[in-house]
Amino acid sequence: MKKKSHSLVVFIQYSVLVISMSVASLFFQKTADNFSRFYILVGLSLLYILWGIWHHGYTERLDKLVLFEYSLVSAIVILLSALGLGIIRFF
Repeated sequence: MKKKSHSLVVFIQYSVLVISMSVASLFFQKTADNFSRFYILVGLSLLYILWGIWHHGYTERLDKLVLFEYSLVSAIVILLSALGLGIIRFF
């Protein structure tokens, strides 16, 4: 019974991740302002970090390296989106 319960929780966790990313992508498509799009991506990146903490905390695999990995991926997404949307420029 525990295995079935564990699988259900993991399924729910991944469903939350996919649904939140899908909703964020719909908001991103419907928004024309670049600053609003940037804020959507920042919020989604923070949600991604929180989801990683939730998921790996549940599976008892959360450590500093995993947290660093999720944070690094989010930082790269934020930086690339800021560059792509023209929020920051190098020259």
